[in-house]
Amino acid sequence: MKTIKTRSWLLLSTFLWVAAAGQTLKDLPKKMTYAVEISGVLCGYSESTITTIEKDDQKLLNVNTEALVKQRALGGDVELTITESALISPETELPVLVEQRFKTNAEVYSCASFDNRVAYFTSVEGGEPRAIQLPDDVILENTLSYPHLMTDFIRGEAKEKEYKVFDVQNGEIIRKTYTRIGEEQLELKGAIYNTTVLAEFNHQAGISTKLWLDNENSHALKISTSNRLIYLADESLKKSIQVVDVDNLLFARVGKVIANVHAISSMRIEAAIQSEGEIITAESLNFAGQKFEGTVSNNLIEGVFEVQLQHYTGENAPPFPPNFLDEKLTKYLEPERLIESDHPVLIKEAERITQDAKDAWEATVKLSTWVGENIMGAIPGGTSAINTYNTREGECGSHSRLLTAFCRAVGIPARLSIGCMYISYAGGCFYQHAWTEVYMGDAGWVPVDATAHEYDFVDAGHIRLGEKASFNPKNMTLLDYQTENGSIDNTVPDVYKKYLGNYLFEERNSIFKILFQDGSLAVDIPNSQVLALNPPDENGVFYPTVTRQLNFSFQNDIYGNIATMKLQQLITLGKKFEQDSISAEVPQEIRPLVGNYWFAQARADFKVIHENGILAFINPLSNETIKLPEHTESGLWKDESGTNQVEFERNEVNEVVRMLVYVNIYLKKQIEL
Repeated sequence: MKTIKTRSWLLLSTFLWVAAAGQTLKDLPKKMTYAVEISGVLCGYSESTITTIEKDDQKLLNVNTEALVKQRALGGDVELTITESALISPETELPVLVEQRFKTNAEVYSCASFDNRVAYFTSVEGGEPRAIQLPDDVILENTLSYPHLMTDFIRGEAKEKEYKVFDVQNGEIIRKTYTRIGEEQLELKGAIYNTTVLAEFNHQAGISTKLWLDNENSHALKISTSNRLIYLADESLKKSIQVVDVDNLLFARVGKVIANVHAISSMRIEAAIQSEGEIITAESLNFAGQKFEGTVSNNLIEGVFEVQLQHYTGENAPPFPPNFLDEKLTKYLEPERLIESDHPVLIKEAERITQDAKDAWEATVKLSTWVGENIMGAIPGGTSAINTYNTREGECGSHSRLLTAFCRAVGIPARLSIGCMYISYAGGCFYQHAWTEVYMGDAGWVPVDATAHEYDFVDAGHIRLGEKASFNPKNMTLLDYQTENGSIDNTVPDVYKKYLGNYLFEERNSIFKILFQDGSLAVDIPNSQVLALNPPDENGVFYPTVTRQLNFSFQNDIYGNIATMKLQQLITLGKKFEQDSISAEVPQEIRPLVGNYWFAQARADFKVIHENGILAFINPLSNETIKLPEHTESGLWKDESGTNQVEFERNEVNEVVRMLVYVNIYLKKQIEL
């Protein structure tokens, strides 16, 4: 349900571009290192190496930059690496080529080359570049210097000035305004620098940044934006890098637990949110189902949101396949970066899923349901639509991009909706979230949330900020809320009374509680959250309303009373394409299973082996080998204790692509005295 990975690289990519920038092209050091801090924690670095090369009979500066940032969200590690290669003409101080890669679990690529005021941009490696004519007043930042800011602010007396700048990450012309703050002395790397301090405002992304530029050569010696700080440092800092926990940046605790989030029909929330990614106005925060009263200044949102459930049921839905002619919808029908709706695999799958749909709304719900049921939750996620489809895992941004791509692939206008959502985590909080909106003709834009298993609606715990916005909460207070059908009768039905109580997890000496709240059975997971449970399936298994990766079942004692609760957790590990050499003694039917499987959240390889006639996997986290001696007819491999199972998932061409580990934990019900 989180979108930490997508937000992280979008924000940190601006660090790399600025962190290596700001130098004149004379007497450049061969190497520059910058420290990256988030909320005061040294969690990364950016390091640039500068050489001179000759290409097409022209001497060029070759700037290679590598950056690393380590973060943790919801217990999962997110390691971001950024690489950039730039060629710069020392005579004109203009870039000739800039190529960037952002990588967590998946890779995001961009490349821009320049020739005679034309930019050639592509976001697909090896893809056909798009030509963009650049007017004479557009600034090309060269990754090493700010000659325009040197002229206007350091040597000149400008107080404020706006520039048009080509954005090499997204291939578009944007506006930036710089305002003089003053002058300041900095002590960095044991040296004293005299700097000019400027405030930068990116009008497209709504990002405010503070820059300290060296008066001698316009080095960006220090950069500050939101909770992030970057500054010139010694390369020895790399030995001191820690993992920063960003939960406090992404979660706004409100101290009220609502287990059944699907049932939230209205909410009033007082909020202070600093957003980035796009320009937000008070008007843009008001639409059907959401009312905002307050102010927005430099993307700082302060006021009260009132959200009402809008449940569209398909009235007057467009036909399927649809045929929308409105030019305003064109951008929501076309592919874009990370939303590859023109990919033949996604087109084929979307057409298969919707082949029997009677209208566009039924097609949307079919696609939403498929995404929710087939894409596992994972941090970091798949990022792009096609990578999410291939890996079958991702956080909320990954789910939403795949659903958006699916819809566009069959002619349904779709877009991302980004903001926050209420969950019962940490005693009740709002957290950054992404979902999908589809255009349904007369009904306008209709939201659905495949990540939260709200396949044909979103509950009223969602606050929409925009299509590219980020959620940086300063403070949020839950003023009021209602659930469906007004006040919920919390009288426990007789059929559920036997499940209520405390269950001991002996290994960790912790207590799980089964309770009845907001009209449904729920489980209170210690130090985590309260999850509402769906009614039991035909096998007596209870699944939470928001995920299929956990389930609960109960066993009776000889007297017919509940004695134990089984908690089953599903852990997914994607298979790496590269494999170790496989012994000829491994049976043919076992060979596809052998190899390395990547557990993204722990950033660890689990190795599946076959030795002495037995399949096994090596768990690097516990440094033990788990033998799988028993193979059931249903395709499950059981470990020696018979407690846990492993399943291997194949794709359409019968290749093994994932290992599914079913971890079973048995908790003893506590006797009430």
